[in-house]
Amino acid sequence: MSSNPFKVIIVGGGPVGLTAAHSLSQANLDFVVLERRAKIVEDAGSNLVLLPIGLRVLGQLGMLPTIESVSSPMSRFRRIDHDGRDLGDTLWFTHFKENHGAYPRVISRHDLMQTLHDGLPAEAQAKLMPGKKVIDVSSGPDGVSVTCADGTSYTGSVLPGEGLDADSGLANPGHHGGQSQRSGTVLTTYRAMWIRFPTVPPIKAGDASETHGKNCTLQLFAGEDTSVIGVYERMEKPTREGVRYKQADEDKFVERWGHLPIIEGGLTIKDAYVNRTQAGMVNLEEGIVKNWSWDRIVLVGDAAHKFTPSTGAGCNNGIVDVVALANELYHAFKAVRASDPEAFPTREQVLDAFDGYQHARFDTVKAGLAGASQATGAATWADATHKFVDRHILSKQSLQKFFSNRNAPSLARTPVFEYVTGEEQMVGKFPWAHPIKPAS
Repeated sequence: MSSNPFKVIIVGGGPVGLTAAHSLSQANLDFVVLERRAKIVEDAGSNLVLLPIGLRVLGQLGMLPTIESVSSPMSRFRRIDHDGRDLGDTLWFTHFKENHGAYPRVISRHDLMQTLHDGLPAEAQAKLMPGKKVIDVSSGPDGVSVTCADGTSYTGSVLPGEGLDADSGLANPGHHGGQSQRSGTVLTTYRAMWIRFPTVPPIKAGDASETHGKNCTLQLFAGEDTSVIGVYERMEKPTREGVRYKQADEDKFVERWGHLPIIEGGLTIKDAYVNRTQAGMVNLEEGIVKNWSWDRIVLVGDAAHKFTPSTGAGCNNGIVDVVALANELYHAFKAVRASDPEAFPTREQVLDAFDGYQHARFDTVKAGLAGASQATGAATWADATHKFVDRHILSKQSLQKFFSNRNAPSLARTPVFEYVTGEEQMVGKFPWAHPIKPAS
């Protein structure tokens, strides 16, 4: 509604930011999305894995058929060591299907962003603003204001941000001279190179493979047209310092690890790099911010928590963050409008909603961080124990099923939007604790 005095400023227009845009569009709340990149949908970045917990949310928003048409399901991981020897398949993805009703799917960032963008109504698409790098944020009793590098400014009621901390360190009470909330909480133990290259035989769409060994592991995810490998190298020692890698760094990385096989049969990292269409290097930050909100600013996704990519947890948890935050705000609106249908939550009610959101998500995210870290440690054979577990424990499919079933009840408690109606499209052995609200 155009006269709505409650406005949300979303900083960061990636998959999490656009999911937030969907949640607000569904709630008929005004918003704007500020994205620093020149385009909302770009052909850049690595592939993403959508787990059932993320797919279910996107399905609730009506996008599952499109997602399925531009992604590939994955049923298992092939695993080999640095010498190309078989380490035994893992069936985590098969157990996802059995327990929760869907295989994980690999999708390019471009195709996911295009789907999220096109799924918004035209009036919501008009609120997506690329080329808006945030350089200052202020929050007070009556609202929040944002200034961008191009001189434009925006005011609103609340500010959820995934792009704030990553870009500017502004989402904290001391940003005018104090320390970031992330200071001391984020640690880098691994650096990563990702390489996109054409999907050609013997690789086929839907293939997923891992190469494990001392100090380096890789994951392959194959789509219809292109495949992506992520190569994760354990650093000599962990660091809290950021770094921007250059072409020379990529060249040295390929010199060190280019001989490693991607799959059985001889295709190597160097082969993929020579035939690359895109590539890049980043540090893999790990950690959870202690406080996810400050006044009217609240962190979601990577701004609140960062995982290694080994379990595909990052993007999916960011999507679920949006769900949990939206539900808390929905309850705040519902409470205040019980007596006045035109009322809006007070500052205190907004802050309570933010606290409820962090409380709902923190333990789950903490467990996800630990799981991802353990998976990367095992795959890089960080020590003798990790190597033994990787080679002799995780290779046993009976134990894979045991661990999957043990974790299933927790995944089944993942929320969906309480105010969005839809059809339950994913049904497995473990019923969802929070069913999708059926259309009346």
